[in-house]
Amino acid sequence: MSATNGHPQVLGLLRERRAEYGRALLDIPSGGGPVVEGARASGYEVVEVDLFPRRGMHGVRADACARFPFRDGAFDVVLSMEGIEHFENQAAFLNECARVLRPGGHLLLTTPNVLTLGARLTHVFTGGRLLQQGYINEVATLRASEGTRRYHGHAFLIDAFRLRYLVRLAGLELCELSGTTLSRGSVLLAPLVPLIHLATWVATQASRRRLQRAGRRAPDAGLERELAGLACSPAVLFRKKLVVVARKPAPLTRLDGARVPGEARA
Repeated sequence: MSATNGHPQVLGLLRERRAEYGRALLDIPSGGGPVVEGARASGYEVVEVDLFPRRGMHGVRADACARFPFRDGAFDVVLSMEGIEHFENQAAFLNECARVLRPGGHLLLTTPNVLTLGARLTHVFTGGRLLQQGYINEVATLRASEGTRRYHGHAFLIDAFRLRYLVRLAGLELCELSGTTLSRGSVLLAPLVPLIHLATWVATQASRRRLQRAGRRAPDAGLERELAGLACSPAVLFRKKLVVVARKPAPLTRLDGARVPGEARA
């Protein structure tokens, strides 16, 4: 079980919050199933999904970029570890995660962090994001294919802002964002953090002025603070992988027990 990939961290969250999260857990894509046995031992009823399932996988063979073969609200938890960066249609994937979650259910997702200070420096000099990944190409990046279905390597690395955006568009609330092990190269670049704060402030002001000149609606002060906090988050600046927890809002209920249409619990 790899600390770098966040396996112990995710399994710890699942164990600590079993009573809160519920029992029905979808693991997609399951891959090697790094936390499946631990989750089952903690009381979860785990259904695994993978397009290229490993031998002995207990679940369903299906494409994570297509409609999941489950009814709406079927799961209390959707777990996706090191998956989204492989997917051609990330928005569709997150929409399906939201669909199969019950109201009040949780999404746990991990992905490589491409906004560490080290990754930013790598991008300046190489144009890539992660030094050891090399350049995306049709020889090394495409790992498997079957008809029109393809399994890509890290062809679709996603940064924290785009991930937040797609999570919100899927109707989920971003509850927590943390990281796994420290990037040593990023720690060495820590003296640059004040410049990151300054650049974030400048970018926020410039964006607001541009939107105002165009007559378009700008984010309110609360959203600006949230985005600036994300930009300067220690997890984003220094951690190799991101661990995201999101929640599907539960409908509000009136005193007479009727649901309030079009509204959700914060």
